[in-house]
Amino acid sequence: MTATISVKVEGPVGLDEPEQLLEELGRETGLTWRLETAGQDGTLDGGLAAIMLEAVLGGAVGAAVQVGVQRAIETWRGRRLDPPPVTIIVVQPPQAPQPAPRTDDLTTPEGS
Repeated sequence: MTATISVKVEGPVGLDEPEQLLEELGRETGLTWRLETAGQDGTLDGGLAAIMLEAVLGGAVGAAVQVGVQRAIETWRGRRLDPPPVTIIVVQPPQAPQPAPRTDDLTTPEGS
């Protein structure tokens, strides 16, 4: 099973801070992260900005990765005087429906 984990940071961020968080997330999780800037304005003048960092999870590593993500975010936020809000989002694709269990009883003799 695969899933996508996203880290959304909303608020003023410095020029190097997204890259620092990206490095911290990679170090803690061992995953390759992708950076998107959702809001172009605000990084220098104190206005609102939003960045999104995403990685793809494979297999059953989700819980361990989430712990690593939380550690990376706490470390990154701990270096700031006024840390912006951070949201962690895990999206798992819908799973294929499982076949319904058979309801016919094969052990009953025919015609009984």
